[in-house]
Amino acid sequence: MAKFNKKTKQKIIDTYLNDTGRNAFVPEEFVTWLADKPNHIAYKAFHGQDEHLLWQAKLQLARQFVSGLRIVVKETVVPSEVQNIEVIERTVSREYPAMISRTSTRREGGGYDFFDPENQHDHEELRKQAGIALAAWLNRFRGCAEHMDLDLTPVEELVHALRDDKSIAAE
Repeated sequence: MAKFNKKTKQKIIDTYLNDTGRNAFVPEEFVTWLADKPNHIAYKAFHGQDEHLLWQAKLQLARQFVSGLRIVVKETVVPSEVQNIEVIERTVSREYPAMISRTSTRREGGGYDFFDPENQHDHEELRKQAGIALAAWLNRFRGCAEHMDLDLTPVEELVHALRDDKSIAAE
């Protein structure tokens, strides 16, 4: 696949969304949208190199295309207390994926929606996916960590907190 930097990928995705009137990135529609645009910068990455590339492989390429795009949200925290008539401010940066694929819509073909840092549902979905991914990591690498006598209790607690496992957290 052609190497595109994140800025170029974002421009390509924005063009696709503007042309189609969509507000979600759907890999299948994206690949189809590119099919009749041989002069598009991304055409060769999905259609031009191997005419025998299977449809599922093209969809996987489209999924990988949006993977890794990030947004950074900066918040300025102003404490309410005054110290010697000066207010101390600090800026907090948080990084999120630019787009998320909701687990609830994947069976119907899903797609990728822009992550909104102000949307509580987006945060809940991202935390749920983080918990699932961290649990998978824990299941895969627990043995090598325990072999080094590492205490995995904090990681397990983090998994439960991210997945909002109230019954387990109460134990």
